[in-house]
Amino acid sequence: MTEISRRTFLHLSVVSPFLYQFPALAAKRDGNKMNTIYPRTIAVLQEAFKAEMTAYNRYIAYTSKALTEKYPNIAYLFYTLSNSEKIHAENYSRVLATLGLEAISDQITIEVSGTKRNLQKASQSELTKIQATYPDFIKELESEAFEEAIICCVYSWKSHQQHEKKVKEIEKFSGIFFGSVSSKIEGLNLDFHVCKVCGSTIDKVPDTPCVICNRSKSNYQKIERPV
Repeated sequence: MTEISRRTFLHLSVVSPFLYQFPALAAKRDGNKMNTIYPRTIAVLQEAFKAEMTAYNRYIAYTSKALTEKYPNIAYLFYTLSNSEKIHAENYSRVLATLGLEAISDQITIEVSGTKRNLQKASQSELTKIQATYPDFIKELESEAFEEAIICCVYSWKSHQQHEKKVKEIEKFSGIFFGSVSSKIEGLNLDFHVCKVCGSTIDKVPDTPCVICNRSKSNYQKIERPV
């Protein structure tokens, strides 16, 4: 992990359900005052919200392109990732609301290429989040120690880490071997489930509590295929 210790993460995982039981009380805080007390935390939360909303919109666009190009399983993968990204964004929006602030998302143009290129861009983006973006966010948040914000960033970071192996495989084989890889992917019987609490993404029916947030397996939602 980054500078955050395993002990700290386990502590945050335990207290997170209790932190989110008091949103109404937290929402009464003065937003201007919070800007003074937690300026770096607020900046990170806004940046994380923008990043996840951008990723959500990008994956939705990639989903549509993959369907058009007759890659239903790749479209299903993109659509599942879009659901996970949206949960991350909603988490940041909720924490900002507890600070009396509104999440702000920039309007950006989503560049969509063919599915082969979209997979390459997706893999590059995911690896950047895993290796740089979220470790930097978490390190920045630790300076002000606002636990709710740290929890959300760790959830997002570990959610992206779940896909690291698959992302690397896609990045490695989506070049000249794209035809064989896409055929293999399209031959799989995929069944994705996403945790509504933290965005954890698994490819089977859950039989244990979430491996990231440790909340009940009932929080996993089966992702239906896009049409």
